[in-house]
Amino acid sequence: MGGAVPREWIAPRRWGGTRALTGVDGGPLAAAAVACGVGVVPIGCARAEGAVAQLGERCVRNAQVRGSIPLGSTPGTGTRRSVPAPVPKAVMYKLFKRMHRPGRLEVQLAGACDPGCARELNEDAIGMHVDATHGYYLAVVCDGMGGHSAGEIASALAVDMISREIETHFSTVAPKGLLNRAFARANTQIDALAEANPDAEGMGCTAVAVLGVDETVYVAHVGDSRAYRRRNDTFEQITTDHTMVQEMLDTGLLTPDQAATHPYRGRISACLGHGKNKSEPTVSAFSLAPGDNLLLCSDGLSDVVGADELSALVGQRDIRDAIGRLIGAANKAGGPDNVSAMILRRCV
Repeated sequence: MGGAVPREWIAPRRWGGTRALTGVDGGPLAAAAVACGVGVVPIGCARAEGAVAQLGERCVRNAQVRGSIPLGSTPGTGTRRSVPAPVPKAVMYKLFKRMHRPGRLEVQLAGACDPGCARELNEDAIGMHVDATHGYYLAVVCDGMGGHSAGEIASALAVDMISREIETHFSTVAPKGLLNRAFARANTQIDALAEANPDAEGMGCTAVAVLGVDETVYVAHVGDSRAYRRRNDTFEQITTDHTMVQEMLDTGLLTPDQAATHPYRGRISACLGHGKNKSEPTVSAFSLAPGDNLLLCSDGLSDVVGADELSALVGQRDIRDAIGRLIGAANKAGGPDNVSAMILRRCV
């Protein structure tokens, strides 16, 4: 892909309703858009079945909160009520899928994305896809960079681009190379969209993705969105944060205790977008044994819930219940940020 965003991706920069977008090379982009102050707002991913409408409503609300869509406007009509309607806070959405190859493998995937307690906008996005025909399963968590323009657009676009690139090229590209390619594609599209929409300058997101092929999982990440593995009673972080503080910790300039409270611990050194060309992910391969659990999360969870509690909650009997408890634990701790969590559990 070149640096330019296809013309069909650019919606008029005014409130004009919703429309479907045409993707690259004439193929359908698995998203819709709402015209707003940043040009477009992706509102769904085809792989996130059941969450499209919720994600769309969330992005409309986000644009209303930002002031780029008039309060009370009706999508598709451009009308405006004489008395602005209240803007409801973004709501949690949940996903669940299962990869089942009888007698060989069963992997369950569950996830949720919640705005937390302190923020009106939800700049996180999650997605999952199971392709039993080709034999892979995918989970993605993206965290729009707080304080920057259009973080919710960057995260939703990244989930969609990563998912589409893997679906399109899974049969022809090896998993590690495919994840590198998918992250590069997402980075290019985020930067191109920001370049075409000045109000979205600097938008970006962190990301963590798991691509599973039978018993092997490939974990890719940029930024401080994390992956953990729970095996038996052992719970360990299997990604290393791309942050300034982690780099100082690795070089011995900080102790772990100093790093935990350092004022710059949230400053990331790699991400998708943001125009920094620091999007190359770290990709690692792990085995997924029966009984193993993988947890993917944004820093809205890992910053406020300790490892021991994370381990106990991930180990709940039903992973859908475990996801709810993880979100609840973050919000009980104050919910200062958006919270996303996904669990992949190998049952057989």
